[in-house]
Amino acid sequence: MTLHQPVGFSVTVEAIDSRSIRLTLQGVLDFESADEFLDIVNRTLDAHVLEHGPALREMHLNCAGLRLVDSSGLSALLSLRRRTHPAGATLHLRHRPVQLTRMLALTGTAEYLTAGPDGTAEPVGPSGELPDEAESTSS
Repeated sequence: MTLHQPVGFSVTVEAIDSRSIRLTLQGVLDFESADEFLDIVNRTLDAHVLEHGPALREMHLNCAGLRLVDSSGLSALLSLRRRTHPAGATLHLRHRPVQLTRMLALTGTAEYLTAGPDGTAEPVGPSGELPDEAESTSS
């Protein structure tokens, strides 16, 4: 009998300046960690607003350390977008692993997640990566 071993998930938050925050995601963003992710992000956004007011314009998510994202993880990312977009902040999903790129392509959510306040999304290459990340996406 195999016991369920929880797979780790962590978020490192770095305030770049009053207009930008970088989150580095590590591990598995799934049913078990999605609420934790949203709690961390919401606390981070609340603290940022208290310190800087509504100045946030860019939230960069470094996804290179994600080993897996399931539908609950995608739902958490969509929830994050629903909070940041009305506030005028754009999400940038950087260094997407291949499996995340595939999930975003399959669900048609890549452009929605990364659309800026003006409605335009980040340019995406033919296999789903951003042009400056072609070398960082691996399987």
